[in-house]
Amino acid sequence: MEGTLLDDTGDPVALRREVHRELVALRGAHGRLTVQKFNQYPVLRRICGGGDLLDAFLMFERELRRYQTSAGRDEAAAAISIVAPAETVLDRLEYAVSALPQDGELRDQRTARRWSDAGLRTMADELTYMAEVQGRLGQELINIEVGGTDRALILTIEQLTTTGLPSKAPLVRVWHYDDRDEPTEREAKVDLEVLETLIVSTDTHTMRRYHLEIEIPKSEHTGRSQDEPRLLGLSMEGRDAPMRSISYAARTPMNWPYQTRLTTYRTIVLIEVIAPTDHIT
Repeated sequence: MEGTLLDDTGDPVALRREVHRELVALRGAHGRLTVQKFNQYPVLRRICGGGDLLDAFLMFERELRRYQTSAGRDEAAAAISIVAPAETVLDRLEYAVSALPQDGELRDQRTARRWSDAGLRTMADELTYMAEVQGRLGQELINIEVGGTDRALILTIEQLTTTGLPSKAPLVRVWHYDDRDEPTEREAKVDLEVLETLIVSTDTHTMRRYHLEIEIPKSEHTGRSQDEPRLLGLSMEGRDAPMRSISYAARTPMNWPYQTRLTTYRTIVLIEVIAPTDHIT
């Protein structure tokens, strides 16, 4: 489980210096902004996405768009000098000159660089402040353990977060599937916040453990819609931090008459209970 860069440096000033250094290097690097280009800057990748490259790149792009549309002249120039559709920094700076409103001032590439330099300092300050306040990029680990009986799915969820920071339990949604005539589903939300939970804390991390027992509906599948009918579905969504790391263990009995399937997509985990065809009634 990755910590934050502030955990590593312990010094926001040093972190800000590293962020600014990489922003300047990114601006000066040849080529347009791409995921591959952004991946060469580990401090930006970590501070924007907790080490997850795609999350970091998307978040960085969103911030640059915000600077272009709702920030001051210097920040807009800095953003344009990184994302402008040009291969060289000189061309991107020229693009910034032409893109910003005219005010009668004589402008050239050096003017845009001066504005961009000032804007990059502001960007470094704000990205560092974001990491300092949130302090939890990449700091949620979800461990999911599935057990079962003939009638129920037993779910144990362990949530590891940063001690001293507000956190909420994952939002759990439960679907019961019915295929008697046409496939239908019934959804219910489970608020883990109101359940009794075991809490263990250290100076750095807090672990919360939740237990759920969910009845598995009897299969009345007619065979018309799918060969492996879904009986039950559970999704878990992070509510105050991305689920950066997920571990999963199946502890069901060897003769358990169902199968489970795990799917993850970014911040969402989906567990499905499937009735094999030889157990359909």
